[in-house]
Amino acid sequence: MQLENNNGNNVPVNEPLDQNAELDSAPRRDLNDPEATFDDLPFKPQLTEKAAKRANQTYKGMILSVGFTLAILIPLILLNPAPKEQAFKSDVNLAQTAEQTESIAGFKIFAPELAEDEYANFARWQANNAQGVPYWEFGVVSDDKNFVWVRQAAKANQTWIALTTDAAVPTGTKTIGGWKWEERVKDKTTYLIAERKDSTLILSTDTSTEELENVAKLAESTMN
Repeated sequence: MQLENNNGNNVPVNEPLDQNAELDSAPRRDLNDPEATFDDLPFKPQLTEKAAKRANQTYKGMILSVGFTLAILIPLILLNPAPKEQAFKSDVNLAQTAEQTESIAGFKIFAPELAEDEYANFARWQANNAQGVPYWEFGVVSDDKNFVWVRQAAKANQTWIALTTDAAVPTGTKTIGGWKWEERVKDKTTYLIAERKDSTLILSTDTSTEELENVAKLAESTMN
């Protein structure tokens, strides 16, 4: 008895499977896997036509919003240019302030005439302080980068000097002009101390020892 040859029921054993079927049957990566892609999702995300329109409208709205903001800010920036560096210069009338203070201080106030590239950025009389020593002080700025702090007191004592110089260590003496100054140094700050007539002067800087000596020369020429 011959078996019927039905080709429609035969499936070739070695015939390769469809490539798409192989991809569909490939195991999905875990979503926590850094190499996972959209193909590893359990579903294929698709935007509907309405959702795509809404997304497009949101994007256009963001662009328009940024454009309107820039249109408002740019004229404001152009109408209000950044102030020049010179506008930040805060100088005081040193001579006038010293004249008003001298009657209170009771001693000759050191208030030199400064060069064109110098100015005093503050000047004041310190009457009430923890050390109990009232004193006159001002700051000298040169070349917009160097700073010398000047303090002058008639009732100076060693405690006040130590506190004012931040317990700086004495390093010797210097003769500047016709005066002898004691020099002290603490970190990057240099102090010059001189007792002259009825007051004690303390000059200090952490920017320029050359400018410090220039102010010392002014003290010698002004207060002799």
